[in-house]
Amino acid sequence: MVLKIAPSIILSKKIRFFGATPFKNDDWGYPRMQFGVFIRGAVTYEKMLELSQAAEELDYYGVFLNDHVNGFADEGKEPYLEAWTAITGLGMQLKKIKIGHITLFNSVRNPAYLAKSATALDVMTKGRFELILGAGWAEQEYLGYDFMEKGRGMPSAGERVSRLKESVEIIRGMLDNPVFSYEGKYWKLKEAINIPRPVTEHLKVSVGARQPRMIKIAAKYADGINSSGNLQNIESILGHYHPAIEKLGKTTDNVFISGFAPSVWLFDTQEEYDTYLKKQALDGKDAKVIEEYDFVGTPEVQVKKWRKAMDMGMKMSVINVRPYKDIPSNAEMLAKFKDEVASQL
Repeated sequence: MVLKIAPSIILSKKIRFFGATPFKNDDWGYPRMQFGVFIRGAVTYEKMLELSQAAEELDYYGVFLNDHVNGFADEGKEPYLEAWTAITGLGMQLKKIKIGHITLFNSVRNPAYLAKSATALDVMTKGRFELILGAGWAEQEYLGYDFMEKGRGMPSAGERVSRLKESVEIIRGMLDNPVFSYEGKYWKLKEAINIPRPVTEHLKVSVGARQPRMIKIAAKYADGINSSGNLQNIESILGHYHPAIEKLGKTTDNVFISGFAPSVWLFDTQEEYDTYLKKQALDGKDAKVIEEYDFVGTPEVQVKKWRKAMDMGMKMSVINVRPYKDIPSNAEMLAKFKDEVASQL
């Protein structure tokens, strides 16, 4: 593989043109634990905007939309706005909080073009775009939309991960250089131009990862990792990630560790919490695992669990706070979480 900054400077594998300078958390402006809001449940653009504006008023970190081209309920026929277009529209109507995807579907977009799009969105939002990239996993989408062309279907896990690695290198190179060339197995760029430049001095790139190889790629090539799931999942993921960054001479101060907790249940009383756990047990789920690891419970319980995530280096998590039945009650739960949980972190 050859990486090149046009017109003539060629960099070998041993020289990292990105990530060479350690970045501290303070450089990104978020010294405390932050929370983003998952907005897919709002369904329509109008409701997404309403929920996003509520999150902005409450001073949340940002709003995030999963990057799938169709949903999974009703055989995929549920209403599902395309994520890049929707989040761009929201970014234009919001004023101060970040926007992003949880996570960007790598196979959907050419990585050089994605870097160009990310730059445009960074410019348009004055530095409020958060870039988190994932390898892709939904076979139905690969088949339905023929992302790989010529009916190839979904590539093997190994190929998807290899493609993601090249994508991260390309995106980082495009963000860091006005002209960038690259030779890899899947993409070959010849003096790709990225002008105008991002307004963010170092637009960070995070990788959504769970498996060891992806985690190592996130550690070596990206600025951060998104570790989705409950505390058990986070502990497993970061148990691989911490040694990987240490081997590269990095610490948690030099990376951005984020998460995604799609079901954060907040209860007023221990009695309500116990009733929830009993119902989960009746549904055949392991209530003890839920009690110990899932982000559910009273505010006091939630604070303890999120502090454990912080102790593992997490700086931000995208959340979906429940229960709620409509946008006003969703906003009310976000306010409650902010006041009774986030304020204690």
